[in-house]
Order: sequence, then C-alpha cells, then structure tokens
Amino acid sequence: MGNRSRTTSKTSLLTIEAIRDLEGATLSEIADHAGIPVSTLHTHLHTLREMEYVVREGDTYQLGMKLFHLGERARWRDERYQIVKELAWNLSNRVGEEVSFAIKENDRMIILFDETTTPSDEGFQVGRYFDLHSSACGKATLAEFPESRVDEFVDRYGLPAHTDNTITEREALHEDLEAIRERGYAVNEQEELEGLRAVAIAIEEPDGSVFGTLDISGPPYRLPDDEVVAERLRSTVADVEAALEDYEQG
Repeated sequence: MGNRSRTTSKTSLLTIEAIRDLEGATLSEIADHAGIPVSTLHTHLHTLREMEYVVREGDTYQLGMKLFHLGERARWRDERYQIVKELAWNLSNRVGEEVSFAIKENDRMIILFDETTTPSDEGFQVGRYFDLHSSACGKATLAEFPESRVDEFVDRYGLPAHTDNTITEREALHEDLEAIRERGYAVNEQEELEGLRAVAIAIEEPDGSVFGTLDISGPPYRLPDDEVVAERLRSTVADVEAALEDYEQG
C-alpha cells in the first residue's frame, strides 16, 4: 500500500474515531476535533456513508450499525470465548454481582463480556478499554509478566492518573504486582473510575500464557472483603482453565 493509500485510510479511521469521541457531530465539529480540512473530510464522510460505516441525521453524523456488526464478529473471533461467557454468567447469578471477561489487545484491556443479573446494567462495560496499570484486569495481566516487560510497558506508556487512587510511580506498581503474585489476585481500588472497585484473576492458557482475565466489580460498599470475592473467582477461573484444556485436547 502506498503512502497516499495509507494516509487516506488513516484519515477515514480518524473520522470514525472523532464521531465516536463526540458521540455524533457536524462536519465542522468533526473537522475541528480531528484536525482534518473540511474539504478533505467531506470526501471521506461521503465514502463512509456509502460504505454504511457512518449515517447522517440532519446535519449530524453518527456511527453506523455496520460497525456494531463488525465488532460482534471480532468479539467472537475465538470460539472459546463462549466458554467463558457461560461460566461468567453462572458466576454472576451465584454471587449477584457484575462479572467481566477481558483480554489484552494493543497493550490495553478490553471488556468482551459483562455479565450481570440487573437488566438495566446489562453490557455496561462491554467494549470499554482499561489501562493495564489502573484496572484489576490489567494488573492481573501485568503480574504474569517479568519485571523487564513491565518496565518496557511503563517506559512506553507512562502511568497516567485517572483518579486520585491511580498508581503513578514505577516502584509502587512493582510493589503492587508483587503483592498480586503472592496472593493470586489483583484489586482495583477505584483507580480507573471513581465508585468502581474490582477484584480480578488471570486465566491461563494450557501453555501458561494469559488467555484473559475474569473479575467481579461493583461499588466499594458491595465488595468489602477481597478474599471472599477472590475465592468466588478462583473456582470459576479453574473451571475455565479446565475447559480450555479439554478444548485443546479435542
């Protein structure tokens, strides 16, 4: 692909991301947000509308449902995810709390499934990205890596603060990860979002690599005892790992 084609593709993707960030916007608003000239943007929006990735409602551009369809296909790219979804749903029903399954992609965690017994909260976190250093799922994943790889991650991305509780010092992160390795689970003390606490455990592939993470999350007053929450997770994580082993053996 030539430089011009790469530039064209990047501009279209920046356009889609701008519409996402603005939750729908006019031509000029998208241009200002993405830093794309209006004349160039107009051409890209025309193409995106033809391809059904963007729709226009009056003067406002919105993301098209075709992106939802593509996202659903991506979410099921590994049929083993269905195993986790079913077990996560069973756990959520037993404990009456929100249970999420996340995987690491492009050095962030993305929630694939968010199981809950409360219909109004269904899917609250699905598709949401979390930084590795500020989420229970992310720290559970980082704890599986050697210190040198953790340092590479910090050197590349830093440790940006999302709340007053976010770990922003390298030494503090290493101390937290060592504690996670010793006790076998990670805790998010409202480090990514105010009012959201979570306990997470990494799920291992049969070869020992990280398949993903499972967590139980909720407001702090509902998750006061980390050990109790972790014990609830451990049995389900063990069930998932056993199912992955069975799957590999055919």
